[in-house]
Amino acid sequence: MLDFFRQRGLSNAIYGAIIVATIFAFVVTFRPNATSRTASLNETCAAKVRGRCIDPKDFGAAYRMLMPTRSASVSRHLNLKRLALDGLVERELLVDEAKRLGIGVTEAEVTDQLFTGFIRVSVPAADPTVAQSVLYEMYQGYARAGLVSQEVAQAHFNDRDAAIPVDFRDPKTKRFDMKIYERQVRNLSNRSTTEFREEQARELLASKMRDVIREPIRVGEAEVWQEYDRRYSTATVTWIPVKETWAARWAVDAKPALVDAWAKEHAQDVDKELEQRLKQDAPQPSHIRHILVKLPYGATDDEKALGVAKLSWAVARVKAGEAFAEVAREMSDDPGSASQGGDVGDKTAGFVAPFRAAADGLRPGEMTAGAVETQFGYHFIARDDPAKAADIAAQVRRSVLRASYVTARATDAAQLVAKRIDAAMRMGKGAEDAVLSITTDYTAPGKVAMLKVLPALDEPDAGAADATAPRPAAVDGGASAARAALPEKRFDASTDADRPQAQTSSAFNRGGDPFPGLSPDATAGIAAFAFSSKDGDVMAEPTRTADAFVVVQAKQHKAATREEFDKDRATFEQELMRNKRDEALCLYVKRLREQAKDAIKIDESFVQEAKVDGGAGGATDEEEEY
Repeated sequence: MLDFFRQRGLSNAIYGAIIVATIFAFVVTFRPNATSRTASLNETCAAKVRGRCIDPKDFGAAYRMLMPTRSASVSRHLNLKRLALDGLVERELLVDEAKRLGIGVTEAEVTDQLFTGFIRVSVPAADPTVAQSVLYEMYQGYARAGLVSQEVAQAHFNDRDAAIPVDFRDPKTKRFDMKIYERQVRNLSNRSTTEFREEQARELLASKMRDVIREPIRVGEAEVWQEYDRRYSTATVTWIPVKETWAARWAVDAKPALVDAWAKEHAQDVDKELEQRLKQDAPQPSHIRHILVKLPYGATDDEKALGVAKLSWAVARVKAGEAFAEVAREMSDDPGSASQGGDVGDKTAGFVAPFRAAADGLRPGEMTAGAVETQFGYHFIARDDPAKAADIAAQVRRSVLRASYVTARATDAAQLVAKRIDAAMRMGKGAEDAVLSITTDYTAPGKVAMLKVLPALDEPDAGAADATAPRPAAVDGGASAARAALPEKRFDASTDADRPQAQTSSAFNRGGDPFPGLSPDATAGIAAFAFSSKDGDVMAEPTRTADAFVVVQAKQHKAATREEFDKDRATFEQELMRNKRDEALCLYVKRLREQAKDAIKIDESFVQEAKVDGGAGGATDEEEEY
């Protein structure tokens, strides 16, 4: 059977070529108007590599083999069409490289591979992480299709092997069966056995070239231990972020004289900002604005009290003459309206009942008498009054100048606070004590009156809009109907949610991320500090992040042990060598692609994934055929 299979593959190629050539000659020679001038026959290629055409049917076969379950969603997720074509391009470059080195494959080698039940498809190696994802999904697809077992799929994935085991045997005799082989080839690739065999010969040659690149890679004992130590030795740090938002609120001296002097020096920039804000914050007829302080789900009385305290502090600023819109922009937890100065428009029909009732009870220029509680948290609500536009403009001007000044000074202020905390810790204070001792200095004396939490209101009667109609509790004060009193809390530098707080990182290794928000350089610097310092040491300088300065203290080390290493050594060494071989192959094929970039032409129409139609109908999860 094996000899017959070899012969059949060769004879199919010869006879097929003769038949195609004969038919082509017949059509060209004896078609009508054969003696007239003919149009050129344009060759369609999914890609060209050094002038060599990758046939669309070969591309389709590779795509089908990478995704036997035909899942459109998986294809889109992995960008599988692009990867299938990249794999074929890479294959052609490796075939050229193999020929340059005098490496080839024989008919017998191709036959033996197919006879023993292995087929190959190229997965691009330029990105090892992507290659692993594709291999994993491919083998899972073959397992789901019942072509391989889960155990076999996992084993081949672990070996990074793109030689896919497919059973071409008769279930009863357990011997190779030509009919089963032909059927499986059609199902998997939609190609004839002759075409399939030719492609498999090129795949096998490219695979040999990959082995030539990968096989020489070895890892030494010292290298294995060093990598094991790097990966399994861990550290934790205490980190204290001093956020610029907190510093702007509490640590910047914003006396009017300082603000005015700064504004004169930066008049051009301030004027641009002011012009925009005056337009955004100008009162509009019937428009509602609000400041929201969100509460966590199932908030405790203490959490509610802190929420009311924060809202009370914001309202105190409004009553002291700051523009409502600017306070909302800084303090509101509703990001959609905060960016618009708290403006939610002039229609309240879409809002929850307590908010709607309170807002609809307001006349132009009025504000609620206390905090309105909804499922989202506490709101303070106001209705615009266009008649007060001049006064509002003056408030906006003062508020914008102050906000611009505070923002400009916040970075330096945050850095100063971080350095003070750093110094206190170096003097021997614990992290939490250091934070408390420093933040207390920024807590100003005085007390802000707590807002009342208003009772839920019935919506105003549509016919009671005249001036003599009874006013809802939201505007007449409603103290008698207020909810049960919450604990007294104060919103200040020590209770602000953005305040500096000592936090402990998760355990991380030398290549890990100590905590979120770090740049690559900062991550490397903190990791180096954590693994080279003693527990309790404080990093030389606070680390800069996008929105804070962070004080970092080494907390705890856990070193990998030789005993643990000896238990895991064989598996770890195998994994490390596999990764280094993947890296070597990646670098090699990247170099090949760079050298041949001008000789690679991709037809982008072949790699466009099917678009999701948003439920318009007609789309299925089955991929199109090639």
